[in-house]
Amino acid sequence: MAELSTKRILGAREEVLVSLRKQHGGLMKKINTERKKLDTFKEDIRTISGKAQGALQKKFQELREKKDALKATYQRCATSKVFTKAERKDFYWMQEELDEVTTDTFGPAFNMSEEELAQMARQAAEERHQRGFDFYDQFTPPVPEAEQKSIREVYKRLAAKFHPDKASGNDTLEQRFHTIMQRINTSYQRGDIADLLAIESEYTEMADILAQADSPLVDVIEREIERLRNEIELCSLQLERLKTERKKLERSHDGKMIKDYKKAEKQGVDPIQEMTADLDQAITGMQQQIDLFERLLSGEITKDQFIEESNKLMPMDMNDEFEDDFSPFGDTREVTPEELMEILAMLERQAEPPRSSRSGRASAPKRGSRR
Repeated sequence: MAELSTKRILGAREEVLVSLRKQHGGLMKKINTERKKLDTFKEDIRTISGKAQGALQKKFQELREKKDALKATYQRCATSKVFTKAERKDFYWMQEELDEVTTDTFGPAFNMSEEELAQMARQAAEERHQRGFDFYDQFTPPVPEAEQKSIREVYKRLAAKFHPDKASGNDTLEQRFHTIMQRINTSYQRGDIADLLAIESEYTEMADILAQADSPLVDVIEREIERLRNEIELCSLQLERLKTERKKLERSHDGKMIKDYKKAEKQGVDPIQEMTADLDQAITGMQQQIDLFERLLSGEITKDQFIEESNKLMPMDMNDEFEDDFSPFGDTREVTPEELMEILAMLERQAEPPRSSRSGRASAPKRGSRR
């Protein structure tokens, strides 16, 4: 009779165990799926931001070259007999004015060389590295202390088992332990309890299970049930944090930018081209001015025709002395220096690969426009 009762208890607890294992497996799959979604979204931000940054740099280089060409045209006009002496003098200050206009419109970085810009970017990246800056930290929910304690407990169990010192004298095994510990440390630094538990499960040997053979079977099952329930609770909390992190990132300014970018692509719009439209307009405006001056200098058109065609390109008051209403940019919208620097800084930090540490998570213990 007692034996029958024991079998019923074992059968019932085994059903619970099977159910928990199924729940545990499904939860781990959800965590992996959510982690992939988050990593994919971050990679989209880095990729698209890299494209945008490259396009901006290319357009700025074209604009600098076009500005230099327009200045050279002004220089020719300053020595041409087509213009009066007073007009020729105006072309000298117009060259200076062109530098000032481009700097005021597109920021101080506009007139910096590529080497200077690269050096500035390296210095900024080094400063962020020294501060431990991670762009994605702001979206990562902190891990509560109670969960950090559980994470540390799993970490300690794994470290006690796979620390390379445990394999001292066996080069092959020591290297294997070193590789496993690298994965353990990475998961610990991320506060990734699911991966730590997966490592523990992956490398649990049959001997570890059989070591419990001396205990009554019902006790072994109860311990396994308790372990699974604890892991399910911890992993459920991690899944919620991953979902929260992804949603916060998607709702951020940068996240919305990526969503708008993809939406525009689906509608057949080139987002990069739209982003650089103002720069393209400035480049076109400069080229039109160069072409118009060249036609005047070559005698193809008269000065009156020049003024008439120039007014068609961009309305302005231009008398015989070339009043200082002149602008090679036409109706281009101005971008303040602050806006430009903010855009470039944002693009640069997004293009960086993420650091492994996360604020609020456990860390591995240390071992030996106009002015």
